[in-house]
Amino acid sequence: MLPQQHMIERVRALCHSDARLDAAMMYGSFTRGEGDAFSDIEFLLFFDDEAFASVSPRAWLSQIAPVEMLYANEFGITTAIFENLIRGEFHFHRVADLEAVAAPWPGLITFPSLDATLIVDKSGRLAPLLEPIIGPPLEQATPPKAQFAVHGYLNWLLFGISVLRRGEDARAHEILNIVHRHLLWMARVLEGTTANWLTPSKSLERDLSPEAYARLAACTAPLDPDALRRAYAACWEWGGELAAALRDRYALDFPAGLWERVGRLLDRD
Repeated sequence: MLPQQHMIERVRALCHSDARLDAAMMYGSFTRGEGDAFSDIEFLLFFDDEAFASVSPRAWLSQIAPVEMLYANEFGITTAIFENLIRGEFHFHRVADLEAVAAPWPGLITFPSLDATLIVDKSGRLAPLLEPIIGPPLEQATPPKAQFAVHGYLNWLLFGISVLRRGEDARAHEILNIVHRHLLWMARVLEGTTANWLTPSKSLERDLSPEAYARLAACTAPLDPDALRRAYAACWEWGGELAAALRDRYALDFPAGLWERVGRLLDRD
């Protein structure tokens, strides 16, 4: 058994034994049967309102395994690095927040079964909120998702080219990664490999065709002005091809003239 699986079982036992905890669920790769030795563990924990102030995240998590580092990440999620170098994300909430926390889930994620995600539900309030998101993976190859990818791609491409022309190479390098994210959404829609939609770079070596993977490689660059210009030019070329194919498939709004004008910016300096 993987160390992560031992830790998941420890979390399960703690959730059942802690009288302050009302409900808990797991998300991430282990809920989909995809967890491996390199995966992290992720949970939402809901404690009784009156007892919430008595819950110390470090003390609670130290019952799973020794905690080496603990902090609230940029999304406010309690993030732990355990002694065994396994990462964990833990959302500590009051039961009063349960419905508000669950509200954004439909249309965003699904779980293959209730058993895969539900850890404990002592008052019976969590399971009904999970029912709408139990089922097969969401269909992502849709006209709205394709349109979003095309428009978002052109937006971030122009942004990156603009800061590159200003001479902010490090910022252009950072934006290039966001450009890639939209490019991969377009490629995944066209190739029908949308299972990892929320993290489009996940399992890309397995999901994307060798030809598309090679095109992506040409869109990458070290932190060097000339290399960045070549990468942005490759992004503009491949992105245009992908967007045109999506336009033809879904009758999308494809601003071809604007795309050409953006591309010409790379030749001005």
